[in-house]
Amino acid sequence: MKKLSYNDLKIDNKLFPKIATSKNVSPCDTFIGRDNAFDSMNFGLSIDKPGYNIFIVGPSGTGRKSFALSVTKKFAKSKKNYYDLVYTIDLDDPYSAKAILLPPGQGRKLKEKLENSAEEIFTNIQKTFESEEYEEKRKELEEEYNEKRESIIKELSKKALRLGFLIKLAPTGIIYIPQIDGKALTPEEFEKLSEEVKQTFEENSKKVEHLISGALHQLRKLDLEYKEKFNDLDKYATLFSIESLFEELKDEFRYSEKLVNHFEKLKNHIVKHIGQIKKSDDWKNYIKHILTINLIVDNSQENSAPVVYENNPTYPNLFGKVEYISKSGVLYTDFSMIRGGSIHRANGGYLILNAEDLLKFPYVWDKLKKTLMSKKIQIENLDSAYGVSPTITLKPEPIDLNLKVILIGTPDLYYILYEYDEDFKKLFKVKVEFDWEMDATRDNIKQYYSFLSNVVEANELNPLDSSALKKIIWYSMRLSENKEKISMKMGSIADLVIESDYYSKLRNSETISKQDVEKAIVSRENRTKLIMDKYDEALKKYEIMIETHGKVVGQINGLTVSQFGDFSFGMPVKITAKTYVGNTGIIDIQRESDLSGNIHGKAVLTLMGYLGSKYAREFPISIGVSISFEQVYGVVEGDSASLAETIAIISAISNIPIRQSIAVTGSINQHGIVQPIGGAIEKVEGFYRLCKHRGLDGTHGVIIPESNIKNLVLKDEILNDIKKGLFNIWAVKTVDEAIEILMEKPAGKLNSKGKYPRGTVNYIVEERLKSIYEKLEGKTKSRRSK
Repeated sequence: MKKLSYNDLKIDNKLFPKIATSKNVSPCDTFIGRDNAFDSMNFGLSIDKPGYNIFIVGPSGTGRKSFALSVTKKFAKSKKNYYDLVYTIDLDDPYSAKAILLPPGQGRKLKEKLENSAEEIFTNIQKTFESEEYEEKRKELEEEYNEKRESIIKELSKKALRLGFLIKLAPTGIIYIPQIDGKALTPEEFEKLSEEVKQTFEENSKKVEHLISGALHQLRKLDLEYKEKFNDLDKYATLFSIESLFEELKDEFRYSEKLVNHFEKLKNHIVKHIGQIKKSDDWKNYIKHILTINLIVDNSQENSAPVVYENNPTYPNLFGKVEYISKSGVLYTDFSMIRGGSIHRANGGYLILNAEDLLKFPYVWDKLKKTLMSKKIQIENLDSAYGVSPTITLKPEPIDLNLKVILIGTPDLYYILYEYDEDFKKLFKVKVEFDWEMDATRDNIKQYYSFLSNVVEANELNPLDSSALKKIIWYSMRLSENKEKISMKMGSIADLVIESDYYSKLRNSETISKQDVEKAIVSRENRTKLIMDKYDEALKKYEIMIETHGKVVGQINGLTVSQFGDFSFGMPVKITAKTYVGNTGIIDIQRESDLSGNIHGKAVLTLMGYLGSKYAREFPISIGVSISFEQVYGVVEGDSASLAETIAIISAISNIPIRQSIAVTGSINQHGIVQPIGGAIEKVEGFYRLCKHRGLDGTHGVIIPESNIKNLVLKDEILNDIKKGLFNIWAVKTVDEAIEILMEKPAGKLNSKGKYPRGTVNYIVEERLKSIYEKLEGKTKSRRSK
């Protein structure tokens, strides 16, 4: 047992480096206290094998994202295997699009080059078709065609004339008319002819029809022949006007075989379809369209492998999509409406994602796993990927996957995925653990000062003086709830420095001092402590009935912690125990009312084991005990009240009163050893607030486990009252030590005869239990004899 002094509770000044202000500290160029994380991260980044993706595990606010970005960007500088990605029209398959990877910066260059080339190609083709040379060659072909056509018609006319018919050309074809002496006969004139002449005309008409059929065949053949010649002329003219431009493109981008083949196909397509292209009302834009590229990834501004953090990992944001536009009520798409995702921008480098965000969006986690396992990146809309839509749509060519995925998440999320997702352990083989605290050594605190200096410099804040630096370290220890540790929740610490700067500037100071940090801490607490104030008000008004003076049998002040999101606070709770004759044992009213958690239920069974082993060595405990947390209407969980419950039961059995000016926290094992608990700071301060309100007189205090001394990082107000002797904290190792403080009597130890000294608490308890047992046994024997 130890009564803690002010010196036991204050932070040792020897821990703090002697520094006037943060100006005297060089900002840190790395992450402090992350040696193991650095080693794991570098291992994961260095090993280039399938499945060695990274999962950074740690609590929120410990700088996981900043660490991931910083370390990865530094590592990425040594990696140059990344590309630009473009999609082009697929001239062979209208439902596809060709993917082409280019060296960084070449995608933009290609896009600009093709935009200029498209204009030049259109201009060259237009000039060629408007040139005199082209017009002369076309005119020659037309004249040649007309001559041959007329020759066929003339030959037909001669032969038809010999058979008594005239040949005329009509819009619907070739017609023949009977004639005599070169004059066409009217129907009336033809009817006046003799039957013999008519019969001759009838016979000859069949011959003329045969001649016409032959002539039409010749004309069709001629048309096809000269159509081909006109097309060949257009193709030759087109090829002549664009070939040099395409050769120039092929030469400039000769490093990409796929791109050279694409240029050749573009040239052949324009040459082959120039007739159709020219007939289009907007053939200039058509040429621009087929020559353009869709630049999906542009790394022209990068000088190292890409590091991409996607803060909104929806399916399309991560994997890309194919967009549509409506034309006359019909949805239309093509290669120019393909949109890449962050996985495309990160390809060749690193993709960083928050695991919790990733799992919020449907199908994203499943798609990511499939992509990593297939090593292919396929752009497809969600409905197509999972077979929801039967509509035929564009299927862009997939590209090879070459990236490392880095997930950031909490330990709980990591273990859930590891336990329930078989693919997870195959794909994320590197675990980077983020500690939430580090040892409070002088060297580590000096590094911490470097981090604070970095925060000041990065945010252009007033420098921190020595008192402010110490106060921030105090707050960091308070966050970790340990004087031997400092918190690595750097986000919260950085926010505190920024808020302290605000208050320093309000008082027109050029430095941040202790009072500014304290003001920021109080202000932060005031913004979140409404519920605590309401509980404190109920305690002050005695609506929650807690005694802080006098002595009461079977009643003790326990301590509990309430957590409400971003704020937790401690408060006392009245625990009462009542005894009666009987063999019911200990009845936990909370458990009987289904208001007890599993851990609290275990704690009650543990204290039953302790009491039985201590007091029922020679006879059974023949007494009933009920124990209750008064005015507690929620579920009681945890074992930190088991010490208080045990002492309340001992008091009820022995009829020895308990000091109400003292509150107790601590769990016990079956040997009566007091074990550490959580929330020691909140519990001590919770009881202190109530005692302070009612008036401290030197009798008030809290009993804690000795192993929790290091966890007490208390406010100056409490430390000062402890220094003045107005408030006390006792640290105990055993139940007996706590008994002696609370009951102001010796607990009593077993002597060589196995007996407790007369007048001790343990002796009184054992005698009371023995007396009750003997009475019960006597009544039982009496009943049997009767």
